[in-house]
Amino acid sequence: TKRDRNKTNTMATAAVMMPSSGPTTMEISSDIKPLPDSTVDTSSSSSEANLYKDVKALERQLEFVELQEEYLKDEMRHLQRELLRAKEEIRRIQSVPLVIGQFNEMIDANYGIVSSTAGSNYYVRILSTLDRELLKPNTSIALHRHSHSVVDILPPESDSTVKLMAEKPNVS
Repeated sequence: TKRDRNKTNTMATAAVMMPSSGPTTMEISSDIKPLPDSTVDTSSSSSEANLYKDVKALERQLEFVELQEEYLKDEMRHLQRELLRAKEEIRRIQSVPLVIGQFNEMIDANYGIVSSTAGSNYYVRILSTLDRELLKPNTSIALHRHSHSVVDILPPESDSTVKLMAEKPNVS
């Protein structure tokens, strides 16, 4: 019909690009291209054939989108498991018997200078999950017993305890 000839038929395509190494990611690109006007025909048999082709193309497109959805769901499950493992690792690191100390100075984004209650100063790594804004000079911190890495920032109430532990009584 005349109205069918005036319509612009379009078809969307999408592609999944899988990298050969590194974490798996999915990129979706969508190109919308008009179908040539020669595909619009007024005869009923070619019109039915075109409709059949369009339906099949849409079914393939739907199957592809469902495949992408399943892939993304699997990727989300994988990332959630990875997040749980990372949180458990942080809990494990923080559960080791800890040493109390004081933060002295930030050297760069990952390292700082701290002093332990034993009186020694250390150049140590700072746990990446800690809020750097809270690390100010003389802040009470928890240090890993073996590596002396900063694993936690103690609340201000613990400051008096740290000062008492750091002062050595003068016994005669």
